[in-house]
Amino acid sequence: MKYLIVPLLIVLLPIYSFGQSNYYVTDSLTIVGVSLIDGGDIVNSQLCQIEKYDRVEQFTPEEVIEYGFKDGRVYVSKEVMINGVLKRVFLEQLVRGKKSLYYYRGKKIKTFFIQKDSTLFTEITKNGYSKKNYSEQLISLTKDCPNVLNACKLTSYNKKTLTKLFQRYNKCEFKPFPHIKFGVLIGYEMVKLILTKEKVYEVSKLIPSGKEENELKYFDFRYDGGFLLGIFIDKPISASDFSFHMELLFGKHNYSYNRVENDINFDFVTKFTSINIPIQLRYVYPSNKIRPYVNTGIVGMYLVKNKYSLYKELLNNKIIEVENVETKPMISNMQIGYVIGGGFEYNLNYRKSIFMELRYKSLYNNRDYEFRGTSAFSLQIGINF
Repeated sequence: MKYLIVPLLIVLLPIYSFGQSNYYVTDSLTIVGVSLIDGGDIVNSQLCQIEKYDRVEQFTPEEVIEYGFKDGRVYVSKEVMINGVLKRVFLEQLVRGKKSLYYYRGKKIKTFFIQKDSTLFTEITKNGYSKKNYSEQLISLTKDCPNVLNACKLTSYNKKTLTKLFQRYNKCEFKPFPHIKFGVLIGYEMVKLILTKEKVYEVSKLIPSGKEENELKYFDFRYDGGFLLGIFIDKPISASDFSFHMELLFGKHNYSYNRVENDINFDFVTKFTSINIPIQLRYVYPSNKIRPYVNTGIVGMYLVKNKYSLYKELLNNKIIEVENVETKPMISNMQIGYVIGGGFEYNLNYRKSIFMELRYKSLYNNRDYEFRGTSAFSLQIGINF
């Protein structure tokens, strides 16, 4: 067995080194470990540039067969039709397999090519030929794998999504394809006001003892309900199952609390209307029908309407006196916090789905207000298009 280790290392080490280093290949040589210059998509499609000491050597597609960067990008020399002219250029190889995908970027052109065998190239243009757009071209090119039919309809004309499409085509995988989603949602939210413990009020006229008391501590602030209405956008990250999920939510809450202390009847009434903007990172498990997901992120809230009233009732010589003790806002109009939630999507067709989510959020402001913030649970349902 030990006699096999040395030959195996001789074979594997160059392969590993080749995959981890810059390199270029000519008709007769493969040079590994060179200092390649990344000139961007346009320059890379025309030249292979190598820095040697104090000078730069440039090679054309006629001189170099292939070159690659250590980050995995590979450019190959191919003869293709560009704007009706047959020319040899460097194409960036995005996918290699049953059908290989290549990308070309010129000064006024950005296009893709599919290679079915070693010689046949088919160009995928954004507007297409014969009145076909690129989605129809993709459907025609991948018709031998029905599993990617829906993915062809959702693919954008860019490197990341086309790469994802042909990786799945070569394996003929049937999975939901990442795409931008827009939608609407409704929800029911249970909100609780969180009292600032350090806040103290002077109530010597209300409390017979004349001591300073925090009147609001008498109330049992519980979770009370209100409705939410909103819109959202969900954008995949690098054509993956992770996405940025942003919402714009409108909520309205009206609460009232009552408490009797020291023969004084207190009533506390709150009314606020809010605009919430959660920005979250979401992961969706790529199952085909029911897709569980989780998300977390930050949330900001602005109170469009922010009214709080504290009333007291005193019995004085058999006459009930009602006094409005406080009407100013007791919580900041601007709050920020975190949000976390999870739920599932139910696939309706290749683009549309409905979802349900249970979510928790916690919001904070500075301690200059009677309430330091809010916490809330919500149940949301919606549909994306």
